[in-house]
Amino acid sequence: MAHPYARPARSKKSRRSVDNASSLTAAITSQPASSDKALLPLGALMLAASVSGWAQTAPAPTEKTLAPVTVKEKAEAPEGKDTLQTKKTSIGKGTQDIRDIPQSISVITGKLLEDRKIDTLKEALHLTAGITFSATENGTDQDIRLRGFPVATVGDLLIDGMRDPSQYDRDAFNYDRIEIMRGSASMVFGRGSTGGVVNQVTKQPMLIDQHDVEATVGSRGYVRTTGDFNIQTGDEAALRINVMANKADNGGANIDKYGIAPTYRWGIGTRDEFSVGLFHLNVDNIPQAGIRYLNGNVPNIRPGNFYGTKSDFLDGKATYGTLKHTHRFDDGGELRSQVRSGTFDRAQWGTTAGFQNPAAAAANLDGSTVLTRAGLTPRKDQYDGTYFQSDYSNKASWFGLKHEILTGVDASSEKANRFGSGNVAPNFNKGNTTVGTPDDGTTLAVSPTWRDISSYKSSSLGIYAQDLVQVAPDWKLLGGIRYDTFKGDFSQTAYTGAAVSSVTNTHLSNGMFSYRTGVLYQPTPTSSYHLSYSTSFNTSADTYQFVTPQNANTPPEKSRNIELGTKLDWLDGKLSTRAALFHTEKYNERTTDADFAANSFLLSGKRHTAGLELDVVGRLSPKWEVYLSYAFTPVAKIDQAGSTVQNIVGSRVGLTPKHSGSAWISYQATPQLRVAGGLTGASQKYALQGNTGAAQLTARAAGYMVADVMAEYRFTEATYAQLNISNITNKLYGDQLYPGFSISGAPRTVKFTVGTRF
Repeated sequence: MAHPYARPARSKKSRRSVDNASSLTAAITSQPASSDKALLPLGALMLAASVSGWAQTAPAPTEKTLAPVTVKEKAEAPEGKDTLQTKKTSIGKGTQDIRDIPQSISVITGKLLEDRKIDTLKEALHLTAGITFSATENGTDQDIRLRGFPVATVGDLLIDGMRDPSQYDRDAFNYDRIEIMRGSASMVFGRGSTGGVVNQVTKQPMLIDQHDVEATVGSRGYVRTTGDFNIQTGDEAALRINVMANKADNGGANIDKYGIAPTYRWGIGTRDEFSVGLFHLNVDNIPQAGIRYLNGNVPNIRPGNFYGTKSDFLDGKATYGTLKHTHRFDDGGELRSQVRSGTFDRAQWGTTAGFQNPAAAAANLDGSTVLTRAGLTPRKDQYDGTYFQSDYSNKASWFGLKHEILTGVDASSEKANRFGSGNVAPNFNKGNTTVGTPDDGTTLAVSPTWRDISSYKSSSLGIYAQDLVQVAPDWKLLGGIRYDTFKGDFSQTAYTGAAVSSVTNTHLSNGMFSYRTGVLYQPTPTSSYHLSYSTSFNTSADTYQFVTPQNANTPPEKSRNIELGTKLDWLDGKLSTRAALFHTEKYNERTTDADFAANSFLLSGKRHTAGLELDVVGRLSPKWEVYLSYAFTPVAKIDQAGSTVQNIVGSRVGLTPKHSGSAWISYQATPQLRVAGGLTGASQKYALQGNTGAAQLTARAAGYMVADVMAEYRFTEATYAQLNISNITNKLYGDQLYPGFSISGAPRTVKFTVGTRF
């Protein structure tokens, strides 16, 4: 029996909306079939002429009617929004059952984001195992590692299944859920995606009038307000507006940001469905300072202490618009198209604090220990990107076998300008302080003045086709192939003093095939077993756009992933489990990627990781709900390297702990009161591997585990209060690592939220 004060999944009006949609569907199916041949506003020029013809070769149904259409976000509201469990995903270019994808997929649902009061993508990804973060020398917090491989390249972060530029800050206020597909996936998404991809699924308008408002206050001046306003504007149309404002003074590392994301959707549940959306996020933060290692370890300094200056900054803006169109054919096929165009600006100047006398500090670290402060490399980026993709899916019966077809095209046009400082060196002295005087209020008289250092323009085009074939009652075979082309023009500017000394122009052109194969054994509706093989590739332009005359003609890196896994449902489908054994290998790695120095340009590197992943998500009973994610990665090895970095061969891949995981368990104690708690942690991990000698290989962070708790009380069906305490023991741990410094995880934080729905 549902609890009286559980979060409402569907109101009476939402049920009426579904009924209205069904009536609309009935009206559509009475239209002449010739309406299918109307001009499709998006995607038809690329796909309709060919793939709709493919669909017509399938045996005609007994009645030429459009398959029944329901408003999925209403019918599936309890799945993801009001539970920790979901059985569907949109990460594979259209909504699919997770059990039909022969790769590991984890979903962080909207309820888990709300339960743990998640504000950013980085915070959210801590909730799934096997993901770590590099601190990076330029201060960004988006250098993500999955299964030991970078995720922050151009093909690895997605918004609603389409590429998302990596170098900007991301807030969670417009997230419906976050989906992680693990393992090589270039066949679906193009270049990048060695360790996997992260898909940010945004909130979409629904056929209901429903509004949610939350206000949160917390430790260190934390204040956050969000609003989610959904307005039904017609029988088939709705407007949804999400807004956010957030400020905090984290002991000097300040947060000051706001965002707005309106989306209008019409033709919902009909033959032709459209949506248009805008997104704007403005960030004016002071980033947390890094702390240099002491004897190769993260120093024992109180978590959250800030040793930067008031002159540090992390400023950014992300503004983009999205237009989507879905056309539903009479035979059940769908053509889904979307185009997104945006601008992304980011500028940062951070600080690292080191020890004036490391030997003395190691012997006696106290409040009087002197810290020196140096500036990180000042950097400013201006980025413009336009992306298009169109994907067609359908089911057919050919040669006596059932087929699920997925095919599509995507294209992108990108350009960027990057600026360095003409007056501030990377090791700029920001003055001394002491361990006992964090946030000392130092304001510098100088700030960076920007000048061009590099720029690029690039374009890409990809086309793919995939078929999932039912070859026997319990067996399915998957096969897919993709071809990508990439072209780019790159420019680098060098200076002697204030004058330009040289401008180097470079052209890069690559083409590459990607593959995906798999076998699925599904003996029951609640069990699925898979064995899969997939590939990926990275061009020279994928990691921070390091394209020079030396590596422009170097072919792309190649990677492959082999996975054996199972997905099982229990307790009448209320509990889902996932297990996978994986072996991921990059077998012709450039030694100029993010882990190596830029003085060797051969594809002479090789590394691999292998391990086991486990997920348990769902309800144990009407009162108990659980989310568990665990990764065991015993093998993470650098197998080969260029001649300049031989000293790291055989060492463990950086940022790849043997054990990592997260757990969250909630209990409905009374109809009004729900309590929950969880753990997040990892074993020891090393910083990124480089070529500066054995001392760098000792840069590491000890294993850790932090505990969080939550209590939610519902005064009415619509109004509630929630208390969250994270890192309740105020544990010190190295969260983001770089060879020269680390950034510790957040200290103990208390948040109190009041929210209502009307």
